Amino acid sequence: MKKLKRTLLLILIVFNSSCKDKSEQPVTQEIKEEIIAPKHLTIDFNFKSNKQGVFMIALNNIEVDELQKKNIQIFEDIMPSSGEDAIKAKFDADNISKNIVFHLGNKEVKEVEIKRILISYGNNQVNISTPKDLNEYLRFNRFIERDTASTTLHTKRIDGKHNPAFAIKNKLINLLIKE
Repeated sequence: MKKLKRTLLLILIVFNSSCKDKSEQPVTQEIKEEIIAPKHLTIDFNFKSNKQGVFMIALNNIEVDELQKKNIQIFEDIMPSSGEDAIKAKFDADNISKNIVFHLGNKEVKEVEIKRILISYGNNQVNISTPKDLNEYLRFNRFIERDTASTTLHTKRIDGKHNPAFAIKNKLINLLIKE
């Protein structure tokens, strides 16, 4: 009988201790989420042209995913004027490319004076406005002649073709996408 009482007592103690109110404060963890604002690429291209043309800013080979790429093109019909012309392009969030190209129209040979190209992505911004900036950040194709001491471009025909364009160098794109 003593054994039975001890066993019963032991079972009651174990049962009682396992049923105790465990109302300890739950462990809370603060999860801080850093809110990252989407980055938009904006390009303000200010220039002066002596001839009419359809100018274009293109972002080529933007990665959608590992299997897809896309191109985005913004066209602007330019009329010759005594003042400055401007193309302002704002691309959707996180659309950035290593291949940003400016086309200067292919109908007529023309003279284009670059006044300023302001490019920003997120908090990074680069202003291209001097001949030194043009030499450092832009790559010109064979349909453009330029004096390296000037911001004026002269387009030309080669074998009857006229496709003047210039592109942003990777050096500048790396500056823009740098955190």
